Amino acid sequence: MQGAQANGAPMTKACFVDHGGNSADMDTRIQQNLENHGVSVLTAPGCDKNTPGVDFTVTYTDQWWWDIVMYLKAVDIHFYTAPGGQLIASGHWNNSPLHQFPSADGVVANLMDDMFNHASGGVVRTSSAAK
Repeated sequence: MQGAQANGAPMTKACFVDHGGNSADMDTRIQQNLENHGVSVLTAPGCDKNTPGVDFTVTYTDQWWWDIVMYLKAVDIHFYTAPGGQLIASGHWNNSPLHQFPSADGVVANLMDDMFNHASGGVVRTSSAAK
């Protein structure tokens, strides 16, 4: 996690840069996790760090590899203030070389819970994070 310079920034409305195509399932996972944290989400491929009318922008990259089945190799998620583009929080998850086949839902939920926890100064806003 990084981005203490923007810690405590309001986080109620986000512009989410969705990918579609092969990452449509990841788009859905991230959007659902944002909503689970009480964030209303505007999805658009043209969101950037200066999008007006939102508190923050969410971007991500994901990598999927093949080994008998497709599995999540890595995911990076970033929260930036909007407008302005200051980093609020970032999270990175990378599978090990002797990989497992983790649930992408669980990986994204845990990563985003940590990111919101960091960004809010320790306030956990989801029931899944409180377990």
